[in-house]
Amino acid sequence: MNWPTIIVAAVVLAVFLAIVITGIRNKKKGKSSCSCGCSECGMKGQCHPEQGSK
Repeated sequence: MNWPTIIVAAVVLAVFLAIVITGIRNKKKGKSSCSCGCSECGMKGQCHPEQGSK
């Protein structure tokens, strides 16, 4: 492997790790990963149990 390939691979790995770490931190804080507005979603009871019982 040459240097440009290694640099690009490192950048892609860093972005991937940042996304995963952010997701883990949000889950620990109780934040939802849903950003679409679940009021019309048929699965809203799965990711938002308190809304599913209304």
